[in-house]
Amino acid sequence: MRQLRAFVAIARLQSFTRAAEQLHITQPGLSGMVRDIEQQLDCRLFERTTRTVALTEHGRAFLPVATRVLAELDAAASSLGQLSAEGRSRLVVGATPVVASSILPQACRAFAGKHPGVQVEVHDLERTQVHAAVQDGELDAGFGVFLDASSAIRRTPLLKTELVLVEPAGRQPVVPVRWSELQGGAPLLALPDRNPIQQLVDSHMPGAPAGAPRQVFNQLHTLLAMVEAAAGRAVLPSFVGAAARRYRVVLRTITRPRVPLDFYEITRAGAPRTPLLVEFGRCLVGVMQQREAYPQSPT
Repeated sequence: MRQLRAFVAIARLQSFTRAAEQLHITQPGLSGMVRDIEQQLDCRLFERTTRTVALTEHGRAFLPVATRVLAELDAAASSLGQLSAEGRSRLVVGATPVVASSILPQACRAFAGKHPGVQVEVHDLERTQVHAAVQDGELDAGFGVFLDASSAIRRTPLLKTELVLVEPAGRQPVVPVRWSELQGGAPLLALPDRNPIQQLVDSHMPGAPAGAPRQVFNQLHTLLAMVEAAAGRAVLPSFVGAAARRYRVVLRTITRPRVPLDFYEITRAGAPRTPLLVEFGRCLVGVMQQREAYPQSPT
């Protein structure tokens, strides 16, 4: 199914780059899928130059077939999900490690109190893996900040969060800070440049030189631990407040402007949003509202 979706996306967008972005996979990974399906079909599907991508004669013949097969598979999956929605006793959900470790356990406990007969299976994955697993039907839902829209994914906003400054805990009062004040003082630690949250942060940093050296970390827990060790500060979504309780750090509101972020539930487009999934989302929001309060400086 992923190979068929990749083929249809490239044919529709006439671009490997845009198709990779929409499908949330790397361009080399997308090219590998196309090579695999071309080997299986024993023909070329695309003619590529440095500037254009066009269907071959075989590709034009295969496009309506691939489109029809995907539509039939999606319809069948949706129907099966609808049939089993009432009697279902299992939910499979996924999130990035910081959400999976600091928020989902309490959400699962709250949900189990209301639905003791329902098993919730949790997967901690990278952001792009969550997106791909939801699209392929391996997860009933994913949870997190998903800034990129996709026609294959339905995004349901659950809670408003915002960008905040994370600093080592001290005895200074925790007061709001402006974006213009972030250039001085301790260095700002960062997530990888490809991370959409980091891209949003960088877009609000006044006068930040392009390509300026900085320490970059792949995992939010590593970033929080480095802030605790006074290696620098970080700008992160406020929902990390739940995970930040494990570290001696404080969170400060950033103003001028305040930057809101939606925390989403993502599901496959066309798949039913079952009553159990809706209830699990409510439990997750309840936990986040209780635990998102910012850690404060010791007095």
